[in-house]
Amino acid sequence: MKKAFTLSEALVTLAILGVLAAILIPVLNNVRPDKDKVTYKKALYSMQGAVSNAMDSTVYSMAANSAAYWADDLVGESDFCTSIAESLNTTGRVDCTSKSSYDSPNFVTTDGIRFWGLEGKVFAHDATGKITVPSRIIYVDRPMNKSSLDAVTKNRLAKNAGLRIQVNYDGKITTPQTNENGDNTEIYEDKLIENSLSVTVEK
Repeated sequence: MKKAFTLSEALVTLAILGVLAAILIPVLNNVRPDKDKVTYKKALYSMQGAVSNAMDSTVYSMAANSAAYWADDLVGESDFCTSIAESLNTTGRVDCTSKSSYDSPNFVTTDGIRFWGLEGKVFAHDATGKITVPSRIIYVDRPMNKSSLDAVTKNRLAKNAGLRIQVNYDGKITTPQTNENGDNTEIYEDKLIENSLSVTVEK
């Protein structure tokens, strides 16, 4: 006759498994990469290269090859978005004219990152040529279903749910300098990188 486990043996086994789970789950969570961090870093460096290419492209070289002139009337509203899209490996439709959002991005790259907020004028300037809006915010995110998106955005401070990249008129790529409500509380994107990022595009 085959001997069965006694109730006490089963309880001891479950207790041991419970202790092991309590020890291992936090360790495994620390080892598993933060998906926001991975997405944000990839998008930051993709945008760095794309902005550098845009500054060197023909459409901008006629404006002294300076990102400050992306606001010039000679540069169409969709040129910035189109130039960025052409520098990245996109898949599917590229829309640089319609108002964009997470659900309707300007484009999606082959690694699944969604980009939006690139349509419209890049930077504003007054009649003398002085830059009056020196930067703009681009939104990026990975593909998620609605429940996953709702869950992660609880930890984010951006009203538009996405992870924010700041593109400055001089071609510099940075994390946002302030939160969207203008206060100086901790910026979520800064927590995704070891040090506050400031990538200067070399001409």
